[in-house]
Amino acid sequence: MFSGSEWRNNLRGCFEIYLFMSVGVDRFSAAPADAIKSFIIPAVMLPFTLFVILSLPEQSGGSVGIILPLHAVRILLSLGLTLMAVYFLTKQFGREEHFYQFLTISNWTNIPALVLTMPIIYGVFSGHDMIAYESYAVFITLAGYTYAAFIIARCFKLPWELGGFIAIVGLAIDQNLFDLTHYIRDMMIV
Repeated sequence: MFSGSEWRNNLRGCFEIYLFMSVGVDRFSAAPADAIKSFIIPAVMLPFTLFVILSLPEQSGGSVGIILPLHAVRILLSLGLTLMAVYFLTKQFGREEHFYQFLTISNWTNIPALVLTMPIIYGVFSGHDMIAYESYAVFITLAGYTYAAFIIARCFKLPWELGGFIAIVGLAIDQNLFDLTHYIRDMMIV
């Protein structure tokens, strides 16, 4: 799995990235093997993410057999399409050699992102009214895409504006697939 030095170095890099320190990006490996190995992190988090999605009030009334596969496919499709878009757009600028480092960083930054979502997870599991958490959810979503723009800009050595554009493309992909998932769910439940 991961060595102790990988854990320390990569978590330190995540912390530095969350403080908008460019040196954090340089802590991550650009080796293809490390990028592939880093997919362990989102794979381990996927069941937990799906459980939280199932616990949200907007998912009530739907069959787990419908909601769970729909969101699992949405997450995987969103990830795949976003990575293809990042690769395609960075290839246009001749920066695709940094793609493996980007994959590694993206996967590792799921760990601090989970820490940021802990208040929402606490609210879901403690039965609190989720309306109170909606503004925080919007904040961490926007913060996540801001960090994505920073990572893209620094990793691929692109201007901030272009990093922001590529992050917004990822946001558009994810949001449209989320809306499509809800539409399909509503059609299947009726």
